[in-house]
Amino acid sequence: MNILALRIRGFRGIASADLQFDDHMVFIGPNSVGKSTVVDAMALVFGRSKLVPILTEHDFRGSKPARPDRILIVATLGGFTPDDPEQHRGTWFRPGRAIEKFWDAQQKKAVPLRTAANQPLCVQIGFSARFDHDELTVEQIRYFHDDDSVADPFDDGVAVFPNILLNEVGFYVLPARRTWDLTLSFASELFRKAVTTVGGVPSSAVLAIRDQVRTPANPIERDTAIAPLVTAVNQRLARLMPGHPELQIRLTATDSESVLRALVPHYTAPDGASLPAGRHGGGLLALQTLILLLETGRARRAANQSFILALEEPELHVPPGLQRQIVSEATGIANQTICTTHAPRVAACYRPDRVQVVQRHNGVLEGKPLLMGPQLNVPNAARRLLIDERVRLLEALMFPVVVVPEGRIDFEILRLLVEVAHGTGPGASGFETTVGVVPTPDASVVATIARLLGLRDGVVALVDGDATGDAYVSTLVGAATPPTLVFQWPAGSTIEDLVGWVVSGDPTIVAAVSARVGGTPMTEPADLVNRLKSNDRTKEGLKEHYLAYEEIAYALRDSRLCAVRATSFLDAFALAAAGGALGTLFSVDARSTPRTKVVRFVP
Repeated sequence: MNILALRIRGFRGIASADLQFDDHMVFIGPNSVGKSTVVDAMALVFGRSKLVPILTEHDFRGSKPARPDRILIVATLGGFTPDDPEQHRGTWFRPGRAIEKFWDAQQKKAVPLRTAANQPLCVQIGFSARFDHDELTVEQIRYFHDDDSVADPFDDGVAVFPNILLNEVGFYVLPARRTWDLTLSFASELFRKAVTTVGGVPSSAVLAIRDQVRTPANPIERDTAIAPLVTAVNQRLARLMPGHPELQIRLTATDSESVLRALVPHYTAPDGASLPAGRHGGGLLALQTLILLLETGRARRAANQSFILALEEPELHVPPGLQRQIVSEATGIANQTICTTHAPRVAACYRPDRVQVVQRHNGVLEGKPLLMGPQLNVPNAARRLLIDERVRLLEALMFPVVVVPEGRIDFEILRLLVEVAHGTGPGASGFETTVGVVPTPDASVVATIARLLGLRDGVVALVDGDATGDAYVSTLVGAATPPTLVFQWPAGSTIEDLVGWVVSGDPTIVAAVSARVGGTPMTEPADLVNRLKSNDRTKEGLKEHYLAYEEIAYALRDSRLCAVRATSFLDAFALAAAGGALGTLFSVDARSTPRTKVVRFVP
């Protein structure tokens, strides 16, 4: 089975969301946009009660629910085998349960009648919650959502969804919080589900352990160190209690459930010692949850059962080399994976048309695919971004503000300045937490801006101060969908002049830069700028010499004055890009319009 769509109303920070799903997809976007809330919404619809979040008033949008307020989540579930409602009359479609529907991919909704062969059978399952102002508790109901006209599932006589059908759905979550050392123990509901899926509790072994615990070969109470106290207690009991009860000390309460809960996972260390899971590193604790889920999935698929896996930040506690392998194994086992991530490497494991860029405005959450339609229709510059620079592009899209510079040199020099700011200066925290920079292919700033604005807002341009940059400004400002902000270097200047401005904060550092890059000695910041603007290697030009950029950064980091100047620019840029005050380093240009502000750097 697989989830086709999800509708969310009034849940946490989401006023409304209408999302469609593919077989394997990943959600990316800035922090706090609502990615984890989407996973929790699916868990409320499809998760077993012991594995879903406990709701409070804070789970209602605004955190102060009035009596009429409801959380409403409706999931559309498809993937029935066979795709014929008559074959599922005994379980899903009968009086007291669901009404069959069919998924219309073009309309992106469930319809009551199948009008085309490519409309699969589906069912809609709803979840609703309300806050009881008298009992101060959250009431919940899971039901078959057969009619969108239902105003309140608590009052409108809906058909309650039976928990027994959750096993057919097979929805599981790899949670972001997964360092519990008892994940692989009977204290874990997930482990119990896995054991049941694979073959059941090893009852004979558990009973044997129980009996050993009840009658140990060397009872502690007979040890010479404690025996006098035990004897004294027994004598006192004999005088005070009929039946002469005698004290025994055991490892557990000696019933089967206590024995199960006392079993703690251990792993053998490299030196041969067997250590409890909690004594190992966080990486092992995180992986044991994933491994347990994957083994559950293998067992379910072998039994022709559904396995839907939601992955919350699978990169946590996992080295980069394992991230792709984790995603590959998950997608190879599950009918459907739904992943949320802050790791560009993880997002890049998914096809571009399966990457959903998520944003939220005024409570409305929406996701748009990184690529729509066949790649044959994608311009070459955009294809280079999607294929050659996909990881860096995805990283940029995870920030609140996305800067599209005029070309690759701008991308590299901005990266260089971030490194400089990390030298002896106060650090470029504002820039690094706010701004993602796209490695724009040369001469494609307009096309890249247009494409990214189709995915999300918060996309701004950065262009040169020459005639080409002026033409870009005119085109961007006059576009049907323009960016809200365009940065431009001073007239006649390019980003190399910014490097000269940073260096001029401490002209004494020029000699160190010259020594690192070699060639004719440089004595003034202008000497460095001239070489950075030239790509004539016979004349010691450094344009696009990316190794030289690194050497320049190393030299500038040794100067606190340069680091402070680089930081002042980056923080001011970040503040302006996020819609804050311009400060003294930027001014508004006369070419600004009501829709687009053009800003110039004023060194």
